[in-house]
Amino acid sequence: MSDLPSITVVTPCLNRAATLERALESVRAQEYPGEVEHVVVDGGSTDGTVEILERAGVRYVSEPDRGLAHAMNKGIAMARGEVIGWLNADDRYEPGALLAAGRAFAEHPGALWVTGLCRIVDGEGREIRRFVKAYKRFLLRRYSRRLLITQNFIQCPATFIRADGLRRIGPLDERFGYSMDYDLWLRLAKLGDPVVVDEELAWFTMTEGTLSMSGFETQFREHAQNAREHGDGHPVAVAANAVVSRAIVLAYRAMRAARRRATGA
Repeated sequence: MSDLPSITVVTPCLNRAATLERALESVRAQEYPGEVEHVVVDGGSTDGTVEILERAGVRYVSEPDRGLAHAMNKGIAMARGEVIGWLNADDRYEPGALLAAGRAFAEHPGALWVTGLCRIVDGEGREIRRFVKAYKRFLLRRYSRRLLITQNFIQCPATFIRADGLRRIGPLDERFGYSMDYDLWLRLAKLGDPVVVDEELAWFTMTEGTLSMSGFETQFREHAQNAREHGDGHPVAVAANAVVSRAIVLAYRAMRAARRRATGA
């Protein structure tokens, strides 16, 4: 397809030598007829990450940064592609993910962003949290801006954004240590709806030590703030976000306590 856009995948990382190679390989293995660039923004790793990047031959920078949002902003500024993908070093693409995203942009030239389905796995690649996956998919397939304000059901590794769209809305907000992605989706949603690709595009990894596990309470407090800041005209959805965010935190606490009891920790 001649109209396939060029794609830059941006990967922020810090001391992720144990998982980075799988993420890099998932990009290399994409059979995409258009141009693909992979940019890795490393925060100054000391665990062998830089040596992996040197062997991989990708574009990268390794230096201290101010956190995930700052790292992504640096990678976006380095990107040459018409479309930006965000793949964390713990995650990976499904085969054909870039082609599915590229075709969606080609078929919808006015779309600023494309998102698809994502599976949730543990550190061994085993699928987990099937209920979470199911409710996120249920909501995604019924996408509306109002629904998005109630809760974040968009997942980073399955989402691609036109570089022009990112320039229009500005950089990721460094105020947020966990929910800078949700803030980004809500700003994009004000400009237009995403094209939803009903295919699995990526794996999202949840293990101890990842942001999604280590800071979930702060994450959902930030989610409620994101909804308040971008939920103009939708007070019921904003209120629903506060309630749902609190409920999710309580559920995560219960699951963590159950795991500790089961392991005797």
